[in-house]
Amino acid sequence: MVQTLKLSTDLEIEFDEKAPITLYEIIISDILIPRYKENADWNLSLNIILEEMNRLISKYELSPKLKLGLLNQVEKHLDKDIEELTGVAKIEILFLNMDDYVEDIEKLITSGASKAQLREDMAKMIFPLTIFELGELFIFLGKRAFLR
Repeated sequence: MVQTLKLSTDLEIEFDEKAPITLYEIIISDILIPRYKENADWNLSLNIILEEMNRLISKYELSPKLKLGLLNQVEKHLDKDIEELTGVAKIEILFLNMDDYVEDIEKLITSGASKAQLREDMAKMIFPLTIFELGELFIFLGKRAFLR
């Protein structure tokens, strides 16, 4: 079913529930990126587009799963145009204090501590991270190490 949706920016788009990618791309290009340019606050910008999607879901009785689709599409853009826009790597966008983790890891490794002490200190440092965050941290560090 195709219907016309009106975004908060007053832009009207044709929305096909079977092909929502167009909606996601418009929200990213017309709302997310401009908002981020205005406020330089990644979390606020994400909340703005999630609220936009919530508004559309309520107003047009759309599937709530569209929010997940939107976030997945944002994820695809993180390594490309959003990284270029922000000037920082994807991991730094997702986790604002990731630079601190990287610095702390560098300090631990260069401190001259024993392997046992290094393991213990590293475990304490990364304990609060989720599995997803740990995965992103390893990918980030791997890229830095191997793609220099």
